[in-house]
Amino acid sequence: MDEVAQPKMGQQAAQEDGGQGASKPRRRGPAPRNLFSFSRIKTFFQCPARYRFRYVKGMREGFQSVEAHLGSTVHEVLEWLYREREQGTTPSTAAACGELERRWHERWHEGVAVVRRGDRPEDLLGAGRQMVERFCAETLAKDRSTTVALEVRLSEKLGQGATLTGVADRIGRTVAGRLFVVDYKTSRSLGDSSELSEGLQAPIYAACALRRWDEPEALAGYHYLRHAVTRWQPVSRARGEQLLARFEQLVTQARSATELPAKPSILCAWCGFNHVCPEARVPDDLDGGRQLAAHSSQH
Repeated sequence: MDEVAQPKMGQQAAQEDGGQGASKPRRRGPAPRNLFSFSRIKTFFQCPARYRFRYVKGMREGFQSVEAHLGSTVHEVLEWLYREREQGTTPSTAAACGELERRWHERWHEGVAVVRRGDRPEDLLGAGRQMVERFCAETLAKDRSTTVALEVRLSEKLGQGATLTGVADRIGRTVAGRLFVVDYKTSRSLGDSSELSEGLQAPIYAACALRRWDEPEALAGYHYLRHAVTRWQPVSRARGEQLLARFEQLVTQARSATELPAKPSILCAWCGFNHVCPEARVPDDLDGGRQLAAHSSQH
């Protein structure tokens, strides 16, 4: 998920927006006006036109990128691994890779697009296998934390009738009992401290968790599966309240926007509306999604 600084996609994003993970591109209805996920806010600031297509008009996206398919499949396998561990079993690395391949093929559909020219689905599956192998060997095998919740929906009431909603990948406790929230990333590159990268998503989930479990502090983290790197930041109750207030400010900006223009960028290639957006800028070597969407719309 998040191959090219996209909003989180796949299972988690679909759950945040009320759908099913890794499903075929589907007909949507306009999103509830007062329900805001991090993905929704990120979409608004990355490209208001995409926000308009997806959340205001409720249009169907023309394709799902193979990167999104990869991300949702890997996330499902990590969830499966931790659920198995909670049942007292520890699947082998080979079993985890087998689960990845099974889910990859089972959930593949005609709407999955290979965006980058030269990429092959089997190469992305191979990258997923490497991520799962490394996670099993370097993270899960050494992880002594306990799981509090997996793929758990968090929500908090904001001002003016708005509600923050999101699905945290894993909430747990360290050996010392410290609460933490971790978000798994399959992106090729590491994030940064900006709000639309590492600055807001996991920390606001931690803020919600602090309220739910009535804790004074928690850790918010991002685990980058390609790099086997986890970045943590502490979130106190005071900091959590500041983050929720900041998210409310961003929601206010999105709700009050009267114009939703396009912001053409490299992300146009991964946008499921690039075949209907007149402002989309898609390089020839990144036109796999647009071609698939255009072809599908003619049949």
